[in-house]
Amino acid sequence: MTQQVIGFVGFGEAAQCFAAHLAKQGVTELLAFCDGPSNHPPYSETFRAMAAAHGVKLVDSLDALMTRADVVFSAVVVATAVPVGQAIAGMVRPGMLVVDVNASTPKAKRLVAEAVVANGGAFVDANLMGAVSIYGAAVPLYSSGDGAARFAETFAPLGFTIECAGPEAGTAAAVKMLRSVVTKGMEALIVEALTAASLAGVRTEALRGICEPMDATRYSKFVDMCVRTDVLHAERRAVEMEGVAEGLREIGIQPIMTDATAARLRASAALGLRDDFAARQAYNADDVLDAYAVRMTS
Repeated sequence: MTQQVIGFVGFGEAAQCFAAHLAKQGVTELLAFCDGPSNHPPYSETFRAMAAAHGVKLVDSLDALMTRADVVFSAVVVATAVPVGQAIAGMVRPGMLVVDVNASTPKAKRLVAEAVVANGGAFVDANLMGAVSIYGAAVPLYSSGDGAARFAETFAPLGFTIECAGPEAGTAAAVKMLRSVVTKGMEALIVEALTAASLAGVRTEALRGICEPMDATRYSKFVDMCVRTDVLHAERRAVEMEGVAEGLREIGIQPIMTDATAARLRASAALGLRDDFAARQAYNADDVLDAYAVRMTS
């Protein structure tokens, strides 16, 4: 491993974390190329010094990086992930491993993968399932693609936490994307609720009311309860949330997430499955989700 050259296209927080870790593991050939609005050739002395502190040598072009690297991490902003990935693919050498850690859609990952594989490279759809600010280089990397197994074999011994989801690019990205629906959605809901609580002068009490029930159970049980009861109570809950939205407006908060919650509940109710499930003696969350999927596609 120490004989391989590792290149980073983009050198933000995740790339810096991975590079510093690899340097500590004895990887001596670490390169990076940046062409963003803040850092691009000719690089500032401050940026060069920061890269050097992470054990990384900056290069002035993608071609210079691709000529030397054996493994390339694409770590750019989502808006440029596909064109950058396709540019990498256009210069890939047979046998090169391209690791795409961008938070792209499954379709975007597949587009890049097809271009990489067509030119003889191996592609990894790698997704950070957490924050490097919390996990460091041990952040779980949920990965798929034809190069995923090789990625795990090469980097897991160096302290990376890699779980393979199969050989199809986009599989892991789909899980990451849907996880983000929940995690980013929770962030937005929490901020909306606690901002309103602050304006209402009940922040401490609201925080306790939000956290204590969650702390008392496992999150998996909460998810199961949400799905099982949604089919029965979505309409009633939508009415309640519409009232909550009006209350937030009275406080002075635009109820963006609360309105969206009411709309989501209305959509569940509109599937018309309540009476069916109310008549059942027993059912589980999978039964609800399967019925939703059938009704939405019929």
